[in-house]
Amino acid sequence: MNENKIGIWRALFGWIDQPKKTLRYVMKEPRWPVWLAPALMIFVTLIIVAVVSAPLLSEVSRQEAEAQMEAQMGSLSGEQGEQVRRSLDIFTSPLFLAATAITFGILGLILTWLFRGAILFFVSYLLGTDNRYIQMVTLVLWTWLPFALRDLVQAIYVALNGQLAVHRGLSFLVATSDQAQSSGNLLYGILSQIDVFLVWHLVLVAIGLAVSTRSTTTKTALGAISYWAVTALVGLAPTLLGMLVGTSFMG
Repeated sequence: MNENKIGIWRALFGWIDQPKKTLRYVMKEPRWPVWLAPALMIFVTLIIVAVVSAPLLSEVSRQEAEAQMEAQMGSLSGEQGEQVRRSLDIFTSPLFLAATAITFGILGLILTWLFRGAILFFVSYLLGTDNRYIQMVTLVLWTWLPFALRDLVQAIYVALNGQLAVHRGLSFLVATSDQAQSSGNLLYGILSQIDVFLVWHLVLVAIGLAVSTRSTTTKTALGAISYWAVTALVGLAPTLLGMLVGTSFMG
């Protein structure tokens, strides 16, 4: 019997208690059940977060939109104002916000997995192996499961406390009372990405690289860190762009 043959259902829990064996199994012969199983789990947690958060997001969005609308009402006719209100009801409704978050969330995840798979494909190439691109995408999918667990924790927090989490990760260490100012802070953006689930993800990535490239611990650790550095830089691109634009206008 093949000691690496554990099955999809066992693998859905094996990434927690047997990560090395699980990742070796799912990366050996990637096929649609291997991709579908983790993807469905991740999508389900995304949907749960979107549905739980939608009523609170709706309230915040409505308040902000109404404040902007009141400032412009003087330039609108009665009919135009009514049309704006109807549009406001639609675009700030919990149903619309949840559907939008789910649709763009799923699309964003798929693109993210493909992009990160390309990064790991390049990293594995530098480590001297000929892993296929699809194997690296599979690795990203399975190592993404800690983030699904984070989404579930977030949904529970929102449901129990009736409020959205304001600061993600370690960003609270440099947060200010002005959320807009905090969001434009580069350090705030970096710290918002760092939490225990990210560390878990990177550990799994390093394990996956180890079993697929058979490189040393040092090399696989450097590979995982390099992977995170590139993805973190991409994640900070909007903040960096905003800082550059702001500097150009001031200069």
